[in-house]
Amino acid sequence: MASDTKRRILDAAESLMGDKGFNSTSMRDITAAAKVNLASVNYHFGSKEALLAAVLERRLQPINEMRLKLLDEIELETTDTEPRHHKIVRAFLSPPFDQQQRLDETFLRLLGRLHSETNDDFRQAFMSEYELVFQRFSVALQRSLPHLTNTNLPWRMLFMVGSMAFTMSWGQSMMKREGTDTITSAEVLEELIAFTCAGLAAPLPHTDVSKPPQLQETL
Repeated sequence: MASDTKRRILDAAESLMGDKGFNSTSMRDITAAAKVNLASVNYHFGSKEALLAAVLERRLQPINEMRLKLLDEIELETTDTEPRHHKIVRAFLSPPFDQQQRLDETFLRLLGRLHSETNDDFRQAFMSEYELVFQRFSVALQRSLPHLTNTNLPWRMLFMVGSMAFTMSWGQSMMKREGTDTITSAEVLEELIAFTCAGLAAPLPHTDVSKPPQLQETL
């Protein structure tokens, strides 16, 4: 019974936070949807922030474990048949596409919220799930693309994650648009990998990326 109660709480929180956002979802909303009392939520999770972290861990941990496994395999290879950063990017981007059928629309809506919300609890919960993955992939990419530095590599990884999230959130809608050539999820992944690799390998701009760009007034 305990595991069923915990699952219902996670399902309810995932759905409500995806629809309404973190701040707009109350513990009362979650308990009502899960048909449990507040004591049950506190017993299993302790707080709404911890509940969000558990929702993300349930869905993202298998994906991140696969990413690290693929990266381990790449780092054990002694020969490369293609530029190394292509393999690293593929190891990062392919697991969520492989799991996409298991990531229902409810969780994809939540992911969309995560990447658009300004709420710090959302962002901290998300980043905690990716901390080890970002660390490992940052080291691997910097070795593969030595022209990238500790200043610009985090930005380019941010662009990679943003492109991935936007593609997963909107990809199905794009594929269904009238007049759009039929394209499979596998083909979308290949386009995303090619796009990301080109961006990562691009020469550095002649600007200081450690400072935010200044908006220029247009007349």
